[in-house]
Amino acid sequence: MPSFTGRSMGETPVRRRRQRRPGGHRWWRRILLLTTAGLLTTLVGTGTLLYTYAGELPSLDHLSAQSLPQTTRIYARDGVTLLEERYQQRRTVVALNDVAWDLRHATIAIEDRDFYNHGAVNPVRLLAAGVYDILHQRAAQGGSTITQQLVKNYLLGDSAGSRSLDRKARELVLAVELERQYTKDQILEMYLNTIFYGNQSFGVEAASQTYFGTSARKLDLAQASLLAGLPQRPSDLNPFLPEGFAHARGRQRDVLDAMVRDGYVTAAVADKAYQEDLRPMLTAAHQAAFGHRASLAPHFVDYVWNELEQRYDPGYLLRGGLRIVTTLDPKTQALAQQAVHDGVGRYARSYRVNNGAMLVMNPHTGEVLAMVGSADYYNDDIGGQVNYAVAPRQPGSSFKPYTYVTALMNGWTPASPLDDSNGAHAFPGYPVHDWDNKELGTITLRQSLQQSRNISSVHLFKDVGIQKVFTTAKNLGISTPLDPSLPTTLGASELRMIDHLSAYSAFANGGHRVRPLDVLEVRDAAGTVLEANAPQPDAGERVLPASATYLLTDILKGAVRPTMGFPVAAKSGTTTDFKDAWYIGYTSDLAVASWMGRTVTKPAPHNESMTGPAGGLWGEIGPASSWRQFVKAYYGNKKPADWARPAEVSPMTLCKLTGQPAPADLSPDLAITDLVITPDPATPLAGCGSTPGSNPTGGAPDGSGLPGLLPSLPPLPGTSLPPIVP
Repeated sequence: MPSFTGRSMGETPVRRRRQRRPGGHRWWRRILLLTTAGLLTTLVGTGTLLYTYAGELPSLDHLSAQSLPQTTRIYARDGVTLLEERYQQRRTVVALNDVAWDLRHATIAIEDRDFYNHGAVNPVRLLAAGVYDILHQRAAQGGSTITQQLVKNYLLGDSAGSRSLDRKARELVLAVELERQYTKDQILEMYLNTIFYGNQSFGVEAASQTYFGTSARKLDLAQASLLAGLPQRPSDLNPFLPEGFAHARGRQRDVLDAMVRDGYVTAAVADKAYQEDLRPMLTAAHQAAFGHRASLAPHFVDYVWNELEQRYDPGYLLRGGLRIVTTLDPKTQALAQQAVHDGVGRYARSYRVNNGAMLVMNPHTGEVLAMVGSADYYNDDIGGQVNYAVAPRQPGSSFKPYTYVTALMNGWTPASPLDDSNGAHAFPGYPVHDWDNKELGTITLRQSLQQSRNISSVHLFKDVGIQKVFTTAKNLGISTPLDPSLPTTLGASELRMIDHLSAYSAFANGGHRVRPLDVLEVRDAAGTVLEANAPQPDAGERVLPASATYLLTDILKGAVRPTMGFPVAAKSGTTTDFKDAWYIGYTSDLAVASWMGRTVTKPAPHNESMTGPAGGLWGEIGPASSWRQFVKAYYGNKKPADWARPAEVSPMTLCKLTGQPAPADLSPDLAITDLVITPDPATPLAGCGSTPGSNPTGGAPDGSGLPGLLPSLPPLPGTSLPPIVP
C-alpha cells in the first residue's frame, strides 16, 4: 500500500549514486549568492520599513485572542440546553493548551514548517515556495509565515485581500513587531483562534464543534489533519458537500504527508489516520448544527435579545462571546408548543384557525417558563415570526377581572346585585348585548363574572369608575393605552399577552406586582458575571389587597367549566368579530395565557375572523382546549395547592338587596351567604331595605357612590386618581 512518502509500506529506500553534471557547482554557488543577497535585502528593507511606518501602525501592546469576536450563546434555565447562538463571527476562543497536539502539528507542518525556528518572515521559504509553485503549477504551501497570516487576518482584516505594496509593507512591519512582543506560543494561539475554517466557523474550537461535534482538545489525528487543510480554500474544501469532501480528502493527504516529512508521525500512523472514515461524524455534526439553527424557542430568544439590547450595546452582544442563561424551562416549552400545535390543528378546518400562542409564567417570581409566539415561527404565510405573546391584541372579556377586582376593593362584594337588563338603551350611544342575546335582570357580581355577562359588566365599570379601573390595570402592569370609554371593560383596547399574564399573576400571588423575568445570568467570555437576577418570590410591591385577590380568585374558580379536579381560576375572552380568542388563568404556582387567531400575510398582513358552520370560535372553546391540555400535562399526577384564605375574609349572611353584611334578624328570603371582607364588629350593620341594583346607595354614577356600609380599605400604593371620565 502506498504511504505518505510515496513508497510501499515497509520498503527501505535505496540510496543511488548521483552522477555529477558539468557546471553543477556553479549553479549552487549562484543560488547561494542569490539567497544571501535576498536575506540581506530583507533585513535592510525590514529596517527601513520599521523606520517608515513606526508611527502609523496600531499598538500591539494588549493583543489577545480574547479580544476577537466570539459567539454569544443563549441557554435555557438549566444552563445546558442551548437555545441559540448569535454572532458576528462564530467563534469560541480557547487556550493553546486546549488544542490537540495533532492539530497544532498539522497546522505548523502544512502552513509554516519552520515556525518555531525563524522570525516574522522566512526569506528562504518565501523563495522556495515561489520556485515550487512555478515548477509544479500549484500552491502546496504559501510563502507567508503563520505570523504574517495572523497579521493579515487579524490586524489588516479590512484590507487582507489587497496586494498593494503599501499593505504588504504594513504587514511585514506588523509581523516583525508582533514577533518582538509575543512568544511563538502566543502567536500560534491567536492564529488558531482567528483563522476561518468555513461554514461560519472561525477558530479551531468552532470548527471542531461544527465538523465533528467535539472540542479542539479531543480531536484525533484524522480529524486534525482534515481540519488543518481547510483554511487554504474553505469553500472548495467544504467537507459537508460531496465534491468538497473529495477535495478535502486530497488536502488531508497533503497535510499528513507534511507531518511525516517533518517527523511528527510515522508513515504507518499517517496511513492509518487517512483510512479512518470521517463521513459518519461529519454527517452527525451537520445534522446537529442544523438542529441548533431551528431554535427550541425562537420567539423567546428574540424577546430576550430585544430586552438585552436595551441594556447592552448591540454590537457587543454579537461579538462579546456572552453566556446568557434564561428562565425558560425546556420541558415546559415543549408542552406549550405541543398544546398550541394540537389546538390549532383541532380547529383549523371547522373554524379556519391557523395560529396560536401561549405564555407560561411563575406567578410569584415572574419567570417566563415558556413562550410560544405563534404556531410556526418559520411559516411566512401566517406571519410566523410575529410574537403574539408581546404583540398588542384585543383581550375581549378577559379584561373584565380588572373591573371586578376594583369593585371588590371599593366595597362591592361577590353578592352585590348588578343590573343585567336594558342593554339596548341603558348606555346612550352604546347598545350592549350579551353572547346569548339574553338579559338576566338582577344578578350577583359573582354570577355576572362567572357567566361573563356584558350588560352588568358595563354597568359595574361605569359605577365603579373608569379611571379607578384603569389605575388598577396600570398598577398591575398593563402598559398599552386604554381608551376611556365603556367598550374597554369588554376588551376593546389592545393589551400585550405578557402584560396581561403578569397582571393575572398578581391575582394568583395575593396582590404583589409581577414583572416578567427572562434572564437569570449574563457572563462575559472570561466568565465574569455581568448581571445576575435571582428570582425573588412575591418581592414586587403590593398593588392589590390580599382580601380582594382572594375574593376574585374564588369567583374565577367557578368560571372554569368543567372543573379540572384541582384548584384553578381562569377567564375567557372573545372579540365580537371572532378575530381574537383568549383563555387566561392560573393556579397557586402557575400562570398561563392561551390565544388563537387566523393571521394571513397576503395581500397585506391582517387578521381574519375564526368562523365556521357553527358560528365563531369562543375563547372558552378554542384556546381553552390548548390551555387545559397544557395544564394537565404540566401537573401530571400532581396537584397544585389551594389558596389560603386571608384572615379578614369569611363567609357571612348578606342582604340580597345590597350584597352587604346583614343583621342577624334578616328574613331568610332576603338572605344570601357568600364570602366578604369581615366588617369591623364595632360598626353597626345597615338594614336590608335598599333598592337592588349595582349602585344601591343611590349615589352618583362613575365611582362616586359606594354600596352599603364598608370596612376601611387602605388606598392603592402610589396612586393618584385622574379626573373621572363619564
